Amino acid sequence: IIDIGAYEACNPPAQPSTISGSPSPCQGSSQVYSVTNVAGITYTWTVPSGSTITSGQGSNSITVTIGATSGNISVTPSNSCGNGTARTLAITVNTVPAQPSTITGSPSPCQGSSQVYSVTNVSGVTYTWTVPAGSTITNGQGTNSITVSIGATSGNISVTPSNSCGNGTAQILAVTVDYVTANAGT
Repeated sequence: IIDIGAYEACNPPAQPSTISGSPSPCQGSSQVYSVTNVAGITYTWTVPSGSTITSGQGSNSITVTIGATSGNISVTPSNSCGNGTARTLAITVNTVPAQPSTITGSPSPCQGSSQVYSVTNVSGVTYTWTVPAGSTITNGQGTNSITVSIGATSGNISVTPSNSCGNGTAQILAVTVDYVTANAGT
C-alpha cells in the first residue's frame, strides 16, 4: 500500500463561549453582546423581534438597540465546513415604570395638620415626591407613602416613579389648604 497524502477532516466550529452582555437591558438602550473570538469563524447573530443589530453582524461582538420584546439573543458559528451549535442568552427587557396609581389622601387638608399620601407600591420602583411650598415631607420620601406637615399654601402634591431605566410619568393631586376660621369678635 502506498500512502499518497494525509487525510484532513473538516469539522464545523465548536459552540461559542457564553454570551456576555446584559440579560436585563432597558428598552431603547444600546447594548453590546459578545463571545470569545476564534480566528476563521463567522458569527451569525439573531435578536428578539423589535431589537436591531446596529453593528458587528458576522463578528464575535454586536451592538444592539433594544426593542420592547424580551426573548433570546443567539449566535451561530460557521466556517467552510458548516455551522456549529448556537449559543443563546435569554434577555428580559425592562422599561421605565408606569404612571403611579391615583394618589390617596386628603385633597383639602387643614393648615398645620399631618397628612398621609400614598400610591400603590410597585417592587423595584423609587418614588420621588414634591409638595406645595411651605409643606414639609416628614417621613417616607423615596417610598410609595409619605407623611406631610401641611403649610399655608395650596398647590400640587406629585410623585414621580423611577427605576434603573429612568423616570416614569408623574401622578398629581391638587390640594387646597383649609384654614382655621378667625374669631369673629364681639
